[in-house]
Amino acid sequence: MAKKSRLQISQSRILRIMSGEDRDWSARGIRAVANAGVPPYRTAVAARNLMYTTRLRGAKALGLPTISVGNLTAGGTGKTPMVIELADRLRAMGHRPAVLLRGYEPGGLESKQGSDEAAVLRGALGDDVPVRPNANRVAAAKAVLDERPDLTVFLLDDGFQHRRAARDLDLVLVDASRPFGHGRLLPRGLLREPLRALRRADAVVVTRADRVSESQLEDLTRRLTKLQGKPPVAACRHRWSCLRVGYKNQPLDKLADHRVLGASGLGNPADFEATLRDIAGDVAGCLVFDDHHPYTRSDVRGVMNTALERGAQVVVTTEKDWVKWRRLAGGVKLPLPVYRPRVQLAFLDGASDGEDAFDALLRKTIPPPVGQGGAA
Repeated sequence: MAKKSRLQISQSRILRIMSGEDRDWSARGIRAVANAGVPPYRTAVAARNLMYTTRLRGAKALGLPTISVGNLTAGGTGKTPMVIELADRLRAMGHRPAVLLRGYEPGGLESKQGSDEAAVLRGALGDDVPVRPNANRVAAAKAVLDERPDLTVFLLDDGFQHRRAARDLDLVLVDASRPFGHGRLLPRGLLREPLRALRRADAVVVTRADRVSESQLEDLTRRLTKLQGKPPVAACRHRWSCLRVGYKNQPLDKLADHRVLGASGLGNPADFEATLRDIAGDVAGCLVFDDHHPYTRSDVRGVMNTALERGAQVVVTTEKDWVKWRRLAGGVKLPLPVYRPRVQLAFLDGASDGEDAFDALLRKTIPPPVGQGGAA
């Protein structure tokens, strides 16, 4: 795999430094520098929020009812699976959704540089759900609506801090396995805003609720209720529904009799590894790259060589990583098959009101279109 320069620090090392787990002299020095960066970051966040709170800058309506999916921490909380789940539920209600997300596509939809999340969303949702990456969500909404005037609702992926776009429902996801980003603002911790910003959310959904004990989930629910003013609307887990091989679906038990190597570049790789070990018969290890890692051909060859050296018969990676690997392949045949799990949300009952409450919130905020159970 590609070597890191001396100035580069792995994501896992950064997280150990933030948490205080690493206590050597270099970690302490980095924490001191990061601490110095917190006050200016806090001031910038407060100033930006004040502009919208005092109406010095107004949020722009996008022309359709809008649901935002966001989080309070940097890193993976499961926004993409939630956006897919929302799009599917809205379609079942009779809506025609479109997804707006940050990113870019300088060379068009088939660009080798474009948004990886957009490629994953398109693969999961199909051609009838427009997916438009653009840092300017207002401009993206106008362009999509010009092309598809039949649309009925927008979904904002990673929209909680994107205050410029008005929304009818603000959903914030909190990862139960690491809910509060080590309790500190960036760059010292993973919080993008102070915890009191949860008051701005319309509803909180706890993700990866199966990765903590029942008592831990209850404690988290109590704290979120105190922070946000009401309990989380639902708790959910991420489950693998099937495996993708090429453009075909395969059952999960395909891995039961294979020795596999995992490889991922995610904000929270622990959930990927834990699920892989639950499903596969024999795991030869999991290679962890940084979130949004810019893969090279050397990286992919390194993954394959490691898999072969460890006697693996299959490599398992994520859809987001595979998007980048596929762009590098250039028609070269890989020595081992690459499987990617299709990740879906499954709602839990007990810790919160669950799926019924979630559906009721959707119907109350974004009623079904006329003729689909909505008002005449």
